[in-house]
Amino acid sequence: MKKYNPLMILLISIFLYWIILFIVAYIVDYHHSGGEQYFLTIIAKGIQIFPITGIVLSGFIGLIYKEWAIKNRIFLVSLILFLLFGYVFILSFNH
Repeated sequence: MKKYNPLMILLISIFLYWIILFIVAYIVDYHHSGGEQYFLTIIAKGIQIFPITGIVLSGFIGLIYKEWAIKNRIFLVSLILFLLFGYVFILSFNH
């Protein structure tokens, strides 16, 4: 079995998250009249959920590739802290 770089898997999964989000928003926009509001709502919800998705993906990568997570724990912890800060920042603007 081929060894994959965990950081590359994390970046590809985040990239796929945004691609799927835009595809879903485009499909909903295309099939509903006045779909611009749906498109923007889906994108806004995707931005709001992104930090949680990133934390979950980082946790799964850390659990699957334990040796890599131990060697790069400073990077992994800083990434999770950055995503938590982003989530708190987004929540502070959600009145």
